Amino acid sequence: MNFGSRIVNVARPCEREAGKKLRRSFHTAALASMSLLFSQIALGQDEHKYQFVDIAGNRIAWSCEGEGEPLIVLIAGGGLSAHDSFGRTYHSYDGPGRICMYDRAGMGKSTFANPKTRTLEQLTVELHELSAQNGWGDKMLVPHSFGGFIARAYAGKYPDEVSGVLFLDVAHEDWLPRLKAKMAVADYAIMDRIVKWNESKFHEDYVQAQQAVRSTKLRRDLPITVITRGLVHSQIRLERMSYEGIDLFDGEHKALQTELAKLTSNSQHRVARYASHIFDQYDPWLVNDEIKLLAERMMKTQ
Repeated sequence: MNFGSRIVNVARPCEREAGKKLRRSFHTAALASMSLLFSQIALGQDEHKYQFVDIAGNRIAWSCEGEGEPLIVLIAGGGLSAHDSFGRTYHSYDGPGRICMYDRAGMGKSTFANPKTRTLEQLTVELHELSAQNGWGDKMLVPHSFGGFIARAYAGKYPDEVSGVLFLDVAHEDWLPRLKAKMAVADYAIMDRIVKWNESKFHEDYVQAQQAVRSTKLRRDLPITVITRGLVHSQIRLERMSYEGIDLFDGEHKALQTELAKLTSNSQHRVARYASHIFDQYDPWLVNDEIKLLAERMMKTQ
């Protein structure tokens, strides 16, 4: 027996109408509060001002907030500006130290004087030159997605400049090869088309980067944290990928996250249960909490 339906049926008409008005008022107030909240968040995200440095003929945009240590550098995902990857995270950070983000050449506010596909080495050197010009010494790297390749290459090439890495749902070098081996031909054709389109549009070579990062070694005691999405990243369904393909797309990515946690002997791995791939759109507060936790571990290893 459904007791809920029975309660509604025995209510008098005037009581039912009063209940409807109360619910409408509540919904209106709730929507107004949510609208105000999201408006304030949106305004806050545009309050910062970029500064620029010249690197290899390009004007590279960067922005920092806060003072002291640790220095935190956010590294955006492929095809994303720093603001797209980290806007809410950047503006809601309330922990210690100085948090910074930058746009790679041709992304966001940065210019690209001579657009051409760049290697992982070139992307790494760009960040190093930006660090040198800004006096960014010892730092925590916080990469998202494709940015994980850049962070690993940087930490391997300049180990004395990196005290910790917080990996946010980053790519693993075996992910694409696994999909090619396991996906139906039609589904992998979608992946191949997207990878090629991203390279032609944003001039970053994913395939070259996944190969180059294989030879990268991190300092064994380097504190790292791997955060994996808990929700399925299902937007690729818009490309007409099959459900079976999406299961592989998501499942292989998540399975390889445990391999990332083996990159050093000082690692932690957690799942962001209510976030999908771009954490900034789901749970920037979790990212900020993880930054603070990693900062504490960094202090203990210094």
